[in-house]
Amino acid sequence: MIITDPPYYDNISFAELSDFFYVWHRSALRDIHPMLFSSIASPKDEEIAAIPSRFDDPRQHFEYLLNKTLRLIRERCTPEFPSSIFYAYKQQEEQREGRTSTGWETMLTALVDAGFQIIGTWPMRTERAARPNALSTNALATSVVLVCRPRPDDAPLATRAQFLGELAAYLPKALGKLTRGHIAPVDLAQAAIGPGMEVYSQYRRVETIAGEAVTVREALAAINEEVAHYHAREEGALDGESRFCAGWLRQHGYAAAKFGDADTLARAMNVTVEGLAGRGLLTAEAGDVQLLRPERFGPDDRPRLGELTAWEGLFRMAWHLWHEDGGGTAAAAALARSMGSGAAAVERLARILYEHFDRAGDSANAVRCNGLVTAWEAIEGQAVRREEQAGMALGE
Repeated sequence: MIITDPPYYDNISFAELSDFFYVWHRSALRDIHPMLFSSIASPKDEEIAAIPSRFDDPRQHFEYLLNKTLRLIRERCTPEFPSSIFYAYKQQEEQREGRTSTGWETMLTALVDAGFQIIGTWPMRTERAARPNALSTNALATSVVLVCRPRPDDAPLATRAQFLGELAAYLPKALGKLTRGHIAPVDLAQAAIGPGMEVYSQYRRVETIAGEAVTVREALAAINEEVAHYHAREEGALDGESRFCAGWLRQHGYAAAKFGDADTLARAMNVTVEGLAGRGLLTAEAGDVQLLRPERFGPDDRPRLGELTAWEGLFRMAWHLWHEDGGGTAAAAALARSMGSGAAAVERLARILYEHFDRAGDSANAVRCNGLVTAWEAIEGQAVRREEQAGMALGE
């Protein structure tokens, strides 16, 4: 039964860390285990690590040994139990040997080439939210467990169109399960890779019409595109005011832009610029329109007009959670309760805006959106308890 958390390039040199313990073990045990402690320091030549000071071509060394190891696992693993591989690497682009790559591409290509089929993926919260690297950052908090079995030798071929069709049918359902489990937005892109690769890796080969292989890199691009479509559909379910603000934010940020552009977008969302200004979501002066920054939303939870929009609810809840006078989760829960069924749209919007803030490099607001989703289960729980307590009081 094989369960492993593989290394990643030069992230950590475990062999060098082992030297701290090895010298003490060698002193005590070399007479008992002379073969194990024959060298002065721990052996390093066969370590799966891309250490520049140790190897002429560190990346080639790492990828060769990783592929070799996974092939050996594929040959030796029992069909009675799946093999589980833990992986936590943020899906960010990096330039490598003149082309763009990702850590996920390296691992998944090695798995597929070794003859594995991914049959399940489980996002697991493996990091403390209060760890130093997570505070005020977009650090991953979730590891994805890739559950693998040997791919049958007679696995079928698939066309690119067939793969994309199955992906479009399967991935939205999987994403719905992940979001209902309150997985953090910073982890969603990583967790979505698993269900997508389940579809891809069930085939011996996915081919284009010309007979060329669809690579793991291309499969990852298709998975990311489906995630974007999922967010677009989720955004379409929001109130018009929030959809306008999200669209305007992507186009203009918080800079002033022409009234005509705002009017065109507002009409498409079935709202008016005047109504948006009346709600306090933007300013419209001297022919220019400017979206209000999140920090302008303070402690007043009362809507200026009608009911609170998801946009207002999000930034007012964020104020409650992170401002020193905000009242924390209890105050956010009280606001959620006052919004009734509309509160669910706040979490949906937080996921959507996280993607924008993360790409735009606005780490402060990305962290707030990510933190709001992470705290949502507690907010929702407190809101339900408040509702129950209010019902009991009325009954008395």
